[in-house]
Amino acid sequence: MQKILFTILLFGSTIVCHAQQTDSTAIGENEEVTFFKPDNSDPLKFGLKLGIGYSGLSGTELHNAIGRIGINGSAYLRYRFNPKFSIQAEFGASFRGSNFNNNPAEYSSIRLYYLDMPLMLSYAFDKTKNDFVVVGLQYSYLVSSAFYISTNALPEPTSPSFNKNDCSAILGFQFNTPFVGFQVLGKYGLLNLNQNQPWPSAAQPANNEGYINNFSLEFNLLF
Repeated sequence: MQKILFTILLFGSTIVCHAQQTDSTAIGENEEVTFFKPDNSDPLKFGLKLGIGYSGLSGTELHNAIGRIGINGSAYLRYRFNPKFSIQAEFGASFRGSNFNNNPAEYSSIRLYYLDMPLMLSYAFDKTKNDFVVVGLQYSYLVSSAFYISTNALPEPTSPSFNKNDCSAILGFQFNTPFVGFQVLGKYGLLNLNQNQPWPSAAQPANNEGYINNFSLEFNLLF
């Protein structure tokens, strides 16, 4: 997963650097240096999104969650089919899960690594068409998971059994500038991740077959 996000970051840096190149013609003393400004009004746009997120696991099964910070990145394709409406599809990856404020020898962290495919609808609510309300759904596939106990800095040798598939509702806000877009998204998992299997460590209490749901708050930059 780290290789996937490194590739996304490298690809994004290449696109941004290419977009800011000036004309190769020699610049005279009286000429001004100008930067390329991408046109957000174009009907079709391909770009990259990079951000950080605060995630956690809610529900009735896990307790004392305090959340954790992770990174995310994706490629997106946006189509504006109306002066105020646009639709955006993405494919990316995210590091999620939760930390826990439990007693010694109890679970202290669950770390989840997902491939994400959001589909979002944006509505411009101001005259400049730079401020957007964003709603949508996201399908996520769990690539791997790790289970930590407070007395051990390394993950347990057996991964916890979670539902590989999740679907999240999305609600947020986006503001576009000529150079970059700023986005804040809240995501809540609609599916129960708990498969009612024993936890990886014998030190943990039995699984009580309660609910486990993903949630996250993302802060993203769009290029």
